[in-house]
Amino acid sequence: MSTVDHERHSEDLGAYLLGALPELEAQMVERHIVGCAECKAELERLQPAADALPHAVDAYEPPPSLKRSLMEEVERDVCARGGTDAAPRLWPEWLLGGRLIARPRLAAAGAIAVLVLGLAVGYGADRLIRGGGGGTRTLAAHIDRRALPGGSAELAVPRHGAATLRVRGLQVLRGGRVYEVWLERAGAVSPAGALFAVAADGSGTAAIPAGLHGVARVLVTRERAGGAPQPTEPPIISFRT
Repeated sequence: MSTVDHERHSEDLGAYLLGALPELEAQMVERHIVGCAECKAELERLQPAADALPHAVDAYEPPPSLKRSLMEEVERDVCARGGTDAAPRLWPEWLLGGRLIARPRLAAAGAIAVLVLGLAVGYGADRLIRGGGGGTRTLAAHIDRRALPGGSAELAVPRHGAATLRVRGLQVLRGGRVYEVWLERAGAVSPAGALFAVAADGSGTAAIPAGLHGVARVLVTRERAGGAPQPTEPPIISFRT
């Protein structure tokens, strides 16, 4: 297995989990995973978040001004092309809902339509994490400042579905170690089904697919690769629900 092949397939893991790859590319990823422990572990780490995505964010209607401004941009882009016969850009079939676009003007409009969808989703996600609608609460964290002197965290809890944890300023863990989320109910602690790593800047996100019904506290610890059945250290982040 070459480094190039590994990097290509590792970048496709998220799309594979969401069912967004063409069948042939999905089969190539599956064959790669069989012989790659690193990608297999990454797939297992991403799975809980992928499972929670359909329930993680309430639907929000973006303001009319957003739609108007984006549609004006579509019209300007189409007019600028003026019906020329420039070579069409080949967009991934899954991105266009299975319909291949052959004409440049339609390709431009289709690309901007994807942008409209992306901004609308982003608008709803921003409202979710800010607690701006749909009955979502945003909980502040108790941070162990000895372990995380510059860390911060917040937990967005919607009325229904998965809660979303966002962290900043956390240490990048080495040796395959991960951050693990725990749920405390009636004094008993159990795994939340959410393992996550952070980016180089210390930021990260985790969805809690089980929801928080009956949960008194949400805890975060640092654990070995693959997680642990019970916490092996005191929590470095905690929330009271």
